[in-house]
Amino acid sequence: MSQFPDDDKNLVNFLRQHRPPVLPPSPDLEQQILQQVQTSTVKPQRRLTKLWLVPSVIAASLVAAVVSDRVVAPAKPNAAELANLEAFIDSNWQGTVSEHTESYVWHFTDDSAD
Repeated sequence: MSQFPDDDKNLVNFLRQHRPPVLPPSPDLEQQILQQVQTSTVKPQRRLTKLWLVPSVIAASLVAAVVSDRVVAPAKPNAAELANLEAFIDSNWQGTVSEHTESYVWHFTDDSAD
């Protein structure tokens, strides 16, 4: 065991001088402990005590799923938004399927300019 540094000797001496007296043990302490052990009843732990949590967790999960589905789902577009979306898709579709001879891709892939 290592020795304390010199600066702790004063503290150690102080604590030794002012420590409380040690009480003598009770002569029948062992008998008291044994009697308490014999009279105490140990209840067996049941593993089924937390099974009631399973249905409540499932129910809470279902409620959370339904609520989050309604909160996260986007709002239904009105007639003006639908008309705008349809016009956008129509104009883009027409631009995709129409014949463009002067496409920017054609300029890069045309090798007849040699």
